[in-house]
Amino acid sequence: MTENNNERWAVVELMGHAQTAGIIRTSDLGGLLRVDVPIDDGFRTEYYGEGAVYAIRIVSEEIARAHVLPDREISSFNAPIVPRAQYEEALRKSRDRISDLANQVHVLQNRLTQVNSLPAPPEEEGPFDDEPY
Repeated sequence: MTENNNERWAVVELMGHAQTAGIIRTSDLGGLLRVDVPIDDGFRTEYYGEGAVYAIRIVSEEIARAHVLPDREISSFNAPIVPRAQYEEALRKSRDRISDLANQVHVLQNRLTQVNSLPAPPEEEGPFDDEPY
């Protein structure tokens, strides 16, 4: 595709924090913005209404092609299925442990409040202690 006055490489920012990049041009379909997004050896065509477009940044072909590359590969996650009884047992153990820790905190708080850890302030004579009242 050649670049002329009607075709430019750009990054198109859309409402909703979405972005796309490719060759932009006006379309014959009701004034929609046409974006030909590069994929593999070809292009995927997308159309957007002017109300959906937040900003258009004219960039080089290299930047536009780099922009549409996926940020990360899709990885599969296969979580094991836990039987209900095993889940309930793990939940009970967790609640028991939380209860034990709460009791330990309570005991430590009581010990700290029962011990007079600060020494009594020294009794000093004031400037008027020698004078009779």
